[in-house]
Order: sequence, then C-alpha cells, then structure tokens
Amino acid sequence: MAVPPTAADLGEYLALTGASYPTDQLQEAIDSALVMQQDACVIEPYTPPLREAALRRAARLLAGRGAPLGAMDLGEFGSSPLVRWDAHIEEFEKNYRLGGFV
Repeated sequence: MAVPPTAADLGEYLALTGASYPTDQLQEAIDSALVMQQDACVIEPYTPPLREAALRRAARLLAGRGAPLGAMDLGEFGSSPLVRWDAHIEEFEKNYRLGGFV
C-alpha cells in the first residue's frame, strides 16, 4: 500500500514541470490537499491512486495561487474560469468517494 505524500514528495512531483516553491508553501499545500481528500474519500487503505490524486490536488492549489478568484488571465482574449472539477482527481478518487457533496 501507498503512504500519503509529504512536502518533499510534492517538491519532487513539481520538479518534473520545472516548478519550484518554498518548503513552507509545499507543506501548506500538501496538508490542505490531504485534508480535502480525507473529507471527500474513504482513505483506508491508502492506495497509489489516492496518493497521485493528493499530489495533483496540492499542485493545483499552488498553481491556482497566481490566478485570482479562480480565473485564468488569457491576455487580450480576457479571462477564463478554472474548471471546478479535475477529471484526473475524479478518476483517481472515484472508488473512494463518500456520498453527498464535498
């Protein structure tokens, strides 16, 4: 079985994209992602898809910090809202989802 990701794991995950963040921001993002995941999913046992989803959640949290109010600036074309649901997170967590809305 997998173990929940750490801030160091998130740093390695983001390094694949060339992104780099201070350790405190990595820790805050992974902590938030794990709490959000715990609120949305049954996490016993913790599996590789849940680990991947947590890393993706944390990466999106960090990336979204530069996009005010969940909108992405498209320059001369205006702005576009960020998609509320991430299809990849949904795919990783679908078998672990709790009933209702989170």
